[in-house]
Amino acid sequence: MKGTPMTTTAERRIDLRMSPKDLISVGVFGALYLVIVFGINMLGFINPAVMLIALAASIVAGGIPFILFLTRVRHAGMVTVFAIVTAGILMLSGHPPISFAISVVCALLAEAIIWAGNYRSRRLSVLAYAVYSAWYVGPMMPIFYARDDYFAGPSMQMMGPEYVSQMQALLSPGVLVLFDLSTVVFGLLGGLLGLRLMRKHFEKAGLA
Repeated sequence: MKGTPMTTTAERRIDLRMSPKDLISVGVFGALYLVIVFGINMLGFINPAVMLIALAASIVAGGIPFILFLTRVRHAGMVTVFAIVTAGILMLSGHPPISFAISVVCALLAEAIIWAGNYRSRRLSVLAYAVYSAWYVGPMMPIFYARDDYFAGPSMQMMGPEYVSQMQALLSPGVLVLFDLSTVVFGLLGGLLGLRLMRKHFEKAGLA
């Protein structure tokens, strides 16, 4: 993945065929990604302010398994399958359907970016993760168009009235827009972190 070598049209054809090795890579790195995201976001149960910090931290930390995953990606479709699997599990855990749709769109954009780099460009891999991280806008998207229903939902009510009250006060439209824009910034930081760790540790260990 060092640099972006010159390629021919034939070398850059779109190939959607999945080998067992491809599916194993999706499963392994998808599981690692979810464990990191779930683990860090669990801190959000403390209070809504910590929730926003935890979301940002999970975006950054998620760059580590994602960048490692991209070292295994050599053709189109793998990032989209990764998104379908991980976003599907998150939807089963309570994320709204729009979050699944946004995740797939972000994955398709990330696919286009890494395809442009012939699946070898490290810089474009970082950009691809930044774009993919925009899926984080999905879980809170209903606050824009169904705010009352969102805070009256079962997942919010189980947090208790004080938590819900604090969250309503914190998540103003301005804060939500700022968070949405910041997902790409934190995604860039996560991609750079993943790239740095890959160069410093994982390549030496033969894992990338």
